[in-house]
Amino acid sequence: MNPYVLLLLAVLVGFGSIAGAQPPLGPGPVPMPYPGVSRVDAGTEAAATLREGIDKLLDFLGQESKPNKLQVAAFLDATIAPYFDFEHMAKWVAGPRYADMDSEEREALAASLEARFLGTLTSRLAKYEGQQVRFFRPRRGPRGAVNVVVGILHPGGYPSKLEFRMYRSAGAWKVYDVVANGRSAVAFYRRDYQRSMAPDRPGRYGG
Repeated sequence: MNPYVLLLLAVLVGFGSIAGAQPPLGPGPVPMPYPGVSRVDAGTEAAATLREGIDKLLDFLGQESKPNKLQVAAFLDATIAPYFDFEHMAKWVAGPRYADMDSEEREALAASLEARFLGTLTSRLAKYEGQQVRFFRPRRGPRGAVNVVVGILHPGGYPSKLEFRMYRSAGAWKVYDVVANGRSAVAFYRRDYQRSMAPDRPGRYGG
């Protein structure tokens, strides 16, 4: 896989660079269902939301004047981060520990995940080289979630696929996990979090 294409909202957040050395991980978090959305409408809405975010990202990266790393970071924070639910990710990453956290600790964990995620994306996207994107038909996930698969086409190379797992929260579709090569980014972070919370390991998640 071309390293520049851990791209798009690739949530391979830190996960993509070392995933190949890890055994396959189980599925990421499954959100609670949001009522009142038909199967067809759900897939259409979720795919349209993801396409909107990716189009904004590609338009930004495709400017004649190539944005620098600071500009990429600012764009991701202001425009792309709202497409993800970092609070939901934090709840799943922390597991049973989440129930014992106070509001400040929960916010710190979500902020830490967001910072790591966006920091990795900034590094990847600063080297963007104009890959093309193909959307596949969305698939229904568990509890009303929708999985949208995006193909990344590399000039002269093999295509890559990223599966964005999305759910509808308060009327808006949010990404709660990304899967690459059968590996869940959020499952990776959960295991990393558990290791960081071991008694003999320094924490790095704000807890």
